[in-house]
Amino acid sequence: MRLEIRRLSFTHPTHGRRKVEVLRDLDLTVEDGEVHAIVGPNGCGKSTLLRLVAGLGEPTSGTIEFVGIRHHENLTSMVFEDPGLVPWWDVGRNIATSAELSKKPRPLYERIRAFHSAQVGLDAIRNRLPGTLSRGQQSMAGQGRAFAHDAEVILLDEPFAHVDAMARARLQEELETHWQLDPRTAVLATHDVTEAVLLADRVSVMPATPGPLVTTVTVDVGRPRTTLDRGHPGLRAAVAAIRSALARA
Repeated sequence: MRLEIRRLSFTHPTHGRRKVEVLRDLDLTVEDGEVHAIVGPNGCGKSTLLRLVAGLGEPTSGTIEFVGIRHHENLTSMVFEDPGLVPWWDVGRNIATSAELSKKPRPLYERIRAFHSAQVGLDAIRNRLPGTLSRGQQSMAGQGRAFAHDAEVILLDEPFAHVDAMARARLQEELETHWQLDPRTAVLATHDVTEAVLLADRVSVMPATPGPLVTTVTVDVGRPRTTLDRGHPGLRAAVAAIRSALARA
């Protein structure tokens, strides 16, 4: 499903006597089945943009439209920077939260729980509590929960921000593998330019102050990609173009 954002603006409600403008006249199109990354300076509104797409807030003005034939139960699902797992539920139950809340029949619930636990490599520990997991494993569980929600558009807000370099590389490859097996439209917000280029088909750069996108860079390198491809000339050229745009931002 294609995501079309037109002239989107958002101003936070009044804080004291001052309103805070976060987004202004932002246009963005994410094509059906595309992984589209968003990068930009701190505070530029990347997370706010994803939350508005997810329906977790109302734009001040502008439109967000989902265009195309609907094939999945939900429009959006989200992977948050903090996985936010329920600490007294085991991993499998956290992953299958959507199936439980939508009251799926028990046999279907169990299949969803098992399948998506296995998809993110947590099948062997799906009966453990989140507090016994590493931060990387918790992030994988958050990713599994988002895919188990069965949505047209997957939104990822800095999903690997709090894991070490080795775990981050593994999670990036897990996400690429999952997308290859079950392609969905996806929007990834990240501070890591190399990560954006490695995972995305196109990368948009947001400005430091509210306004239109600075630019959108096409990553002209075939997929699948792995962390071993970081030195590919096409990826390095895309990284250079994005860093130049960030300097302008």
